[in-house]
Amino acid sequence: MENIKKIFILFVCLMMLGFLVPKNTYAETVSVEDILEAMPAEEIIAVECSTGQVLMEKRSTDVCEISHLAKLMLALLAAEKIESGELSLTDTVTVSAKANSMPAPQIWLDKNEKITVEELIKAITISNANDAAVALAEYIYSSTDEAVAKMNCKAKSLCMDSTTYADVCGLDDRTRSDAADTAILASELVKYDILTPYFTSWIDHVRGGKAELVNLNRLVRTYKGITGMKACSSATAGECSVATAKRGKMEIAVVVLKCSDRTLCDDIAKKLLDMCFDVYSLYTPEISEDMLKKIPVVLGEESKVSVGFGELSAVIVPKGSSESFDISFDKEKELSAPVKKGQVCGKLVCRYGNQVIYSADLVAENGVKEKDFSFCLKILLNYLLKF
Repeated sequence: MENIKKIFILFVCLMMLGFLVPKNTYAETVSVEDILEAMPAEEIIAVECSTGQVLMEKRSTDVCEISHLAKLMLALLAAEKIESGELSLTDTVTVSAKANSMPAPQIWLDKNEKITVEELIKAITISNANDAAVALAEYIYSSTDEAVAKMNCKAKSLCMDSTTYADVCGLDDRTRSDAADTAILASELVKYDILTPYFTSWIDHVRGGKAELVNLNRLVRTYKGITGMKACSSATAGECSVATAKRGKMEIAVVVLKCSDRTLCDDIAKKLLDMCFDVYSLYTPEISEDMLKKIPVVLGEESKVSVGFGELSAVIVPKGSSESFDISFDKEKELSAPVKKGQVCGKLVCRYGNQVIYSADLVAENGVKEKDFSFCLKILLNYLLKF
């Protein structure tokens, strides 16, 4: 990956100079670290969602308060319930006294008011409504304590090791995470298309028009390919943004935490997305029919075995670099029985200079037993019966 990093550094230096470095500063005196350090945010990370590959980061593992970004985990749990059929957008929720008592931001829910699950999801994705978060959590899990337990359990299952939820809203100063974990969460959320219309809405209304929802993530109005996610701020967490965007097959998640200014926070997120799309692309090698031709099996109950690469995963490479890849492919001319399912019988390797960019094993898609006496006798009998 060292070559990829060097190419990325070159692109970043060229693209960021006009954004953060005075015009009279020479490019050769500026490092990527200096550029990131100049950004007025304490934590930054950019990742490709499908691969989880980190493309850029600055102190992304510093644990801090995350404010309303905690609601992203509640949104993920709700999406899972909807997908499994355990929860419906049309379900009606009765608002509790606890939900009614939550501080702003809120949609001013009244005690015993009826509201749909969809409206509550809108209120925590488009907006950051605390009363809606509590009402939704109580409906799904009966209590906010149980919801918090499930949020922490899900964080653990996603290997968000720096994340701890103490409440469903992000108001408790013990609710903490970091940019790296938040990027993992964002990468999981983009899998649920049901949430995209809410995350990308600029303005909406709930409660029969009595409550207006305004998305603080300004990129939803202007950024090409935007798919979400959330912007928020608090006195302790500063200005925070999570933004996801997709172009072609590549989807990028950017997390900016503890920024000093809302506009600068949005500008940083936009610039990072631009750089990722300009510099990188997803790469999966092309597989020819010849590579997948069956391999003869010596002394096997079947004369040939089917082979394949399984589901080939993509990797991130510098844009345009794949044209210079050196691709080699080796394949067994024949196999001796017995052949086991999954047995390696070939290898595809893509190199960029001396660096291996991609490799994949060609494997047997099924097993082939070795011929024995009873099998040969059966074949002979079948042959004789044809006469």
